[in-house]
Amino acid sequence: MKSYELKPTYENLLETYRNNTIDRNGDVFLFTEILNAVEDGCAIALDGNWGSGKTFFIKQVKMVLDAHNGFIARDEDVYMDDIVAVRNQHYGEKNFSLQPQVCVYYDAWENDSDDDPVMSLVYTILNSIETEFSFKNTDYIKAGASIMEFFSGKNWGQLIENLKGTSPLDALKAHKDIETLVGEFLDALIPEKGNRLVVFIDELDRCKPSYAVRLLERVKHYFSNENITFVFSVNTNELQHTIKKHYGDGFDGSRYLDRFFDLRVTLPPPNLKRYFQSIGFNDGKYTFDIVCAAVIKAYGFELREIAKFIRLAKIAAYEPTHGGYSFSFNEGRALQFCLHCVVPVMIGLRVQNAKRYADFVEGRDASSLAEILGETTLLGFSELLNRNETFDDSDPNKTTVTLEEKLKALYEAIFTTTYSESNRQYHTMIGNMEFTAQTKGVLMRISSLLSEYANFDVD
Repeated sequence: MKSYELKPTYENLLETYRNNTIDRNGDVFLFTEILNAVEDGCAIALDGNWGSGKTFFIKQVKMVLDAHNGFIARDEDVYMDDIVAVRNQHYGEKNFSLQPQVCVYYDAWENDSDDDPVMSLVYTILNSIETEFSFKNTDYIKAGASIMEFFSGKNWGQLIENLKGTSPLDALKAHKDIETLVGEFLDALIPEKGNRLVVFIDELDRCKPSYAVRLLERVKHYFSNENITFVFSVNTNELQHTIKKHYGDGFDGSRYLDRFFDLRVTLPPPNLKRYFQSIGFNDGKYTFDIVCAAVIKAYGFELREIAKFIRLAKIAAYEPTHGGYSFSFNEGRALQFCLHCVVPVMIGLRVQNAKRYADFVEGRDASSLAEILGETTLLGFSELLNRNETFDDSDPNKTTVTLEEKLKALYEAIFTTTYSESNRQYHTMIGNMEFTAQTKGVLMRISSLLSEYANFDVD
């Protein structure tokens, strides 16, 4: 069973870009336009929820900018040409050139155990630039090593020597101001390799509060160069909470962040129809898929959650809900209905909120059924009706009931009713479906992926 998550590997970045899988190419190009237009030092916040695809997005932006920088050492020219061609096709005759920009990706979360952000940030810049560019000038290496030594108290000469094949520590930093060193590092780095340096800082909102604050402060203090653009890929709500944890609950995290971010850009939602197509999920043909789509919509799942949810749902109940299974008799019809309509809700709750899932299966909260199934009116749900009941008042000989009432009765039959010989409650009939003491247990096993219906080979 393959994963549907769009992990930011180069292959996935390229394929998704070529096919415009989630219809975000236009957003990628617009963001490159913003970066292309910046003239002074600038810090941009790219805001999006966790799992919304921020990392994927900024790495695609970097991929496009890299393809338009002729100074990069190109081992895969065909890919670079493809990237440029897709952008040219998007703009047509209105196409405009992108200035060469030196791009660096920095994962703050991976580095938040370091002594100081400047040290790891400079090291990341050094490593990335030397890997992708052919520099003859080693002044930036010397300055970078001196900066790292200043903040760490360690001699980085041997590490840089091993990394670059030459010793950069020929000059001493003893009488140099560190801000001057940083300026020299950047001044030696950018010329002839690009008009600007763009540093993409990712996962800052996941860092320890002390490290997140220190990184922001260090960037503002030491990297205030007019030729640098910083792009912070963050969930600003979570980052505000991180800031408050550092300074105290009464601290205004939003105003604090306004000091650092010159622009705040919100990542637009992806095209879910396009994404569904790319992973072979048809949200309009089978009842099971229609309910799954309703779960995704109701819970506001981001891309990562969608990938996880669809994968779990397909494993749990794809085959019995997509043909090949025949259910007969009253208890079988009840199971069939639950496979199509209740199991997706249970799996969705497991992904969305563990407490809500526990409340649902323990009979404390029936709201999810109405919340999800109430949005799937095209399904009709005639199976829930007894012979003398109707959902509309067109037949005066039948009792008019609401879908909400029937869903509540369904929930109670599965999760709250006590079945025992002592109270002579052996089953509950809803429509022509029979629910018993075993129904809940069967559904729990199915949603846990440990049932006879589970299939881990479904694509």
